[in-house]
Amino acid sequence: MKRSLNVLVFGPVDKAEALSDQLEGLGILCRLIREDSPQAQKPRLWTAGIIFAENQEEAQLGLESVAKFSISRIPHIVVCPTSLPENDLMDALVRAPAPAVQIASRVRALSRLHSMEEVARRRLKVTAMYGERAGIHPEPSETSHNVLYVGEASPRFMALQHALSMANTETVAAFSSYSAFDYLHERAFDAVVLNALEKRDTAFTISSAMRRNARLYHTPVLLLSDDESRESVEEAFARGVSDILPPTADDDEIRDRVLSLATERRRRRDAKAALESCRDPRTLDVDTGLFQPGFMTSHIQDLLNASNSNDFAFSLCALDVSVPTGTDCPDETSTEKSRRQFAAMLRHLLRSEDAAARLNDTTFIAVLPFTGHEGVDSVASRVSAIAECTAFESSDPLKPFRLSVVTSTVETKMDETAEALIERAVRRLRDQVGLSAQA
Repeated sequence: MKRSLNVLVFGPVDKAEALSDQLEGLGILCRLIREDSPQAQKPRLWTAGIIFAENQEEAQLGLESVAKFSISRIPHIVVCPTSLPENDLMDALVRAPAPAVQIASRVRALSRLHSMEEVARRRLKVTAMYGERAGIHPEPSETSHNVLYVGEASPRFMALQHALSMANTETVAAFSSYSAFDYLHERAFDAVVLNALEKRDTAFTISSAMRRNARLYHTPVLLLSDDESRESVEEAFARGVSDILPPTADDDEIRDRVLSLATERRRRRDAKAALESCRDPRTLDVDTGLFQPGFMTSHIQDLLNASNSNDFAFSLCALDVSVPTGTDCPDETSTEKSRRQFAAMLRHLLRSEDAAARLNDTTFIAVLPFTGHEGVDSVASRVSAIAECTAFESSDPLKPFRLSVVTSTVETKMDETAEALIERAVRRLRDQVGLSAQA
C-alpha cells in the first residue's frame, strides 16, 4: 500500500543531505532541520524523525529539536555508532554506519506501528461508548520474548543464548532450515536470528520465504554476517532482513539490537489485538462483518476531532458495487450474496487500522488513517481490480457474474463533521457512477 512518507532529519549537514538524497530515491521525502530551525507555519504530516548523533548529548539535542518541531508525537530514530541509554523520546537506535535502505525500513515499520497504536487507542475509546464489556481493553502481552536462532551451534550462538536468557528471553535453536520452518509454523516468535557466517544463501532463502508468508511477514529478521560489502548489505535488506549483526559486536550490543526489534514486534501484536477487540456485535454488522454505519460515523468524528487539534490525518473512500443489468442481471439472492462476499473481501484488503462500513445496498465506505490522497487512490484501485476480476455464483452455476466497482476518494476539511464528510464522499461517488455509466 503506497503512501507518502515525510521525515525530519537532524544532524551534520553532510550526513543529513547524503541520507536525504538516498531516502528520496526510496520514496521517502526529507526535510533537514537544525536546533534553531523555526517551526513551520502549516505543519505537514511528518512520518518520523531521524537524528544523527555521535554520543548521548548530541542524541538528546536532536530528539528535543525534532520533538519541538513536530506538533504530535512521531517515531524518533537515532543513528549513532555507540549504545545509548533508554530515552522516552527515542523509539529506535540504529547503529552507524547504517545504509539508507535499513533506515528506510525502520521508518516504514515504526510509522506503521505508530499509526496502529494511535488508531487503536482512539477506536477503543469510541467502542467503549457502545457498552463496556470484558476484553474491551485487552491486556498487554507478557514481557518475556521468544527468539528463534537458525544456523550452526557455534560459540556465537551460545553467547547469544546466554545474553538473551539474562534478559528473560527464551532462545530456541534450529540447526537446519527444515526445523526452522517447523518452529515458525508451530509458535509465534518475536524475532529470528539467522547465522549467515557460513551459509549465507540459506539465510537469505529463509528471510525471503518469511516475507512471502502473511503470518510471518512482520517478524523481524536479524542476520549474523561478516560480509559488509555494499552489494551484500543491499541484497540482505531487499530480502527482508531487519538488521545485520557483525561478528565483532559484543554480546550486550547484539542482545539490545535483538530485543529492540522483538519489542516492536510485541507492540504490533498488542496493537492488532486492541483493534480486533473493537470488533463486537455492538459495533459490527453481522451480515457483512464490517462496522455498523453508526459506529463508523462516531469513529470518523473522533478522527476528525483529532485531525483538527494536531496533524493526525486520514482519507475516506466511497465505493459503489453494482451487478450486470439486462439479461445478465443475477437474481436478488445471488446479488446480495455477492455484495456480502465483497464486504468480506474489502475487509481483508484493508490494514488492521483501517475501517469499513456498508451504508446501503450498493454503497460502502472505508476510512484509511495516516493516508493521503495518493495512498487511498492506490488502495481503491486495488480493491476495484480484485473485485472486478472475481467471478460470483448466480442461481445458474453455468452463468457466473462479475461486480462493477466505482470508487471515489476524499480528504478531510477543517471543522467538517463526520456526517458532512460521508455525504460529500457519497455525493462525489454518485457523480463518478454517472460518468462511468455514460462512458
